Amino acid sequence: MRNFTWWQAFWLSFFSRQLYQSVARQWRGIGSLYLLILSALVVMPVTLEIRNGFQSFIEQDLPLYLDELPALTIQDGYASTPEDRPYIINEKGTTEPFIVIDTSGEFTSLEQTSAPVLITNDRLYIRKSDIETRSFDFSTFTDMTIDRELIDSFLSTTSKFVMPLTYVILVLFAWSWRITQAMLYALLAGWLAKRQGLTLRYPSFVRISAVALTPAMIIDMLLGITGLPLPFASVLFVVLEVMYLRFAIQSVCQLPRDKRDDEGSIIA
Repeated sequence: MRNFTWWQAFWLSFFSRQLYQSVARQWRGIGSLYLLILSALVVMPVTLEIRNGFQSFIEQDLPLYLDELPALTIQDGYASTPEDRPYIINEKGTTEPFIVIDTSGEFTSLEQTSAPVLITNDRLYIRKSDIETRSFDFSTFTDMTIDRELIDSFLSTTSKFVMPLTYVILVLFAWSWRITQAMLYALLAGWLAKRQGLTLRYPSFVRISAVALTPAMIIDMLLGITGLPLPFASVLFVVLEVMYLRFAIQSVCQLPRDKRDDEGSIIA
């Protein structure tokens, strides 16, 4: 029997019965490493899109807000601005307030403005929703001066690791979701196999299910890259995954009975 490598499964999983036979017969493990590598691949376009959006905000949108931002000095738990008056920073291109900075006492709560952020002389208020707000007392802050120079320095430092961290988080989230799917689909695979007289250990069914998820993950990635809409995408992807799972089990069932044992040589 031909021995297939894990990276060949990226395209052979779409049509090759021999691949699924090799997964059952020659691969080892439950496919967790395979799904981790595949997840790292498919989230790359999403990460790049987030990076481009982040850079666009930093380079184009943020300066419009910073141009109107006054220097805010916090000392001994109280904030002050160069002028003792309200500073109202509107949403870009609108007249809707986005941030209100007022240490004069004219604005003391979010009920007085539609802005989601209000800074008074002793608190920071953030509107999370119409019914939920959070506030932070400046007495818990260290003495500092928040101005454009500080914000630019902060963004310059954090931007170096924000995207790598975002990528790692997306990979781990995608991997945890897909390995959970594979474990659940393995139960269905076991039932389908039993109906055709095929008996394998549970880890083998998880491994087969992991590879059977590949077409849906690749197609999902390509749709994201091209921006093509797919109505009822979630339902259609589930149908596609089940179809490939059935295809995989049928492929393994075509093996002679004496070749169905999963002795394994490739760790996945």
